[in-house]
Amino acid sequence: MTMGVVAVAATPSRIVSLNLCTDEYLLLTARPGQIASISRLGADPQESPLADRARGLATNNGQLGDVLAQSPQLVLTMGHDPQATALAARLGLKLVALPYPASPDEVAAHVRQVAALVGNAPAGAAFASKVAALTATAPPARAGLMIGGSGLAPAMNGLAAAWLRLAGIRQQRGGQISLETLLVQPPAILIRNVYRPGQRSLPQAWTQHPALRQLKARQVEADGRAFLCGGAAMPAEIMRLRKALS
Repeated sequence: MTMGVVAVAATPSRIVSLNLCTDEYLLLTARPGQIASISRLGADPQESPLADRARGLATNNGQLGDVLAQSPQLVLTMGHDPQATALAARLGLKLVALPYPASPDEVAAHVRQVAALVGNAPAGAAFASKVAALTATAPPARAGLMIGGSGLAPAMNGLAAAWLRLAGIRQQRGGQISLETLLVQPPAILIRNVYRPGQRSLPQAWTQHPALRQLKARQVEADGRAFLCGGAAMPAEIMRLRKALS
């Protein structure tokens, strides 16, 4: 009987994710039938490049209370949620809250951790190998600038900038970039981080401003869905950006 309990704990058959980023880790590593539910965002093709893997899966609202009826054996989330942690402890649920990654290597470590938790270590090793290969083959860095909605640029020392370096781009600035600044001091390469392209919103309208189209800069679009988490979907996005920038 004890051996049976240990086997269930080592390879959970009902796994829940409450966070978009852990949704993607789980979709990448879980075996068929293991996922009890993921967050609604993880199943939304406008939010995640891996949403096609979520077809037919149940979704949740990102709250622990919403999945208790599913009797999960493992709950995944990201960031510190004291209430969820306390509730899981009271109910005897295994909740793993991953810290936000700061580098591609940390993303690879997270995927390895989730793969080990779900009993599919080879999937974690395969992802880590892709990250290692991207690092080993990174093109020489060229100065460039990624901007998103409202002219927000990722921090120069953040996760998005670290991924960009693997595509051969050194992020020049971070923070809020005004349209006037771009017009006066255009970067050699402008990467527009496009998120929900069909959505009518002021932030999105900023990235489509006619003046940006007139910049004397090489312009490339990035998939904003991948950069939301900068996680499981990034190796494919970096390879796509390399081709677009070559």
